[in-house]
Amino acid sequence: MSERGSMHYEIRPGIVVKTENAAKPESQSSALLRSLLADLPHVSASVDFGCGKLRYCDAVLDKTDILAIVDSEIQLSRMQILKGTTSTIRETVSRSNRIQVYNDLEFTKLNGDFDRAFCINVLSAIPFISKRRQIMKVIRSHLRPNGTCLYVVQYRNSDFHRMRSMPNARSWRDGFLIDSLRGFSFYGLISPDSLISMARKAGFAICQVRRNEGSVYVWASRR
Repeated sequence: MSERGSMHYEIRPGIVVKTENAAKPESQSSALLRSLLADLPHVSASVDFGCGKLRYCDAVLDKTDILAIVDSEIQLSRMQILKGTTSTIRETVSRSNRIQVYNDLEFTKLNGDFDRAFCINVLSAIPFISKRRQIMKVIRSHLRPNGTCLYVVQYRNSDFHRMRSMPNARSWRDGFLIDSLRGFSFYGLISPDSLISMARKAGFAICQVRRNEGSVYVWASRR
């Protein structure tokens, strides 16, 4: 196992998983998750770890005074289509005085504490369990006492079964690798029990577990 730069993971020589390849646009957001976010009470400070293409940024921002968004520097600085416009994440949010932007290494060194965190469909893009747990520990370390984090992963997906059978796919641990023009991507199917176990080993207490259409939603507290 080797980690190459920020959120790039080397499976073996010549196979480097780039987590930014798994990011989905706002148009592919979950209606259930948007509804869940809309029902949350307002808090002072939140963090969206693995913000991707800002899929849930606006929904989270509606429920917090300050929002920190975190991802790899590549994801934050590359030109891509965001909300229908070609731009970078840093440029897109630069006009807001309520959004703070950190790459994952900057966030690790950050002293700030947050009331609430979100890690939505991030862990399943990371091919190593130890790295998933490391991210969970970093998130926990940045939560205030009794602060909570919502972890969301998929444990069942019919599209994944179709993708797994493609000629450019190969099995890897609890998921599979896809080799495309953009490089390798990893898609993991993390069971509810596995996610709960990882959260507990990272020091969290489990508050609530919800399953819906192949996804599991786990609210975990720092305690």
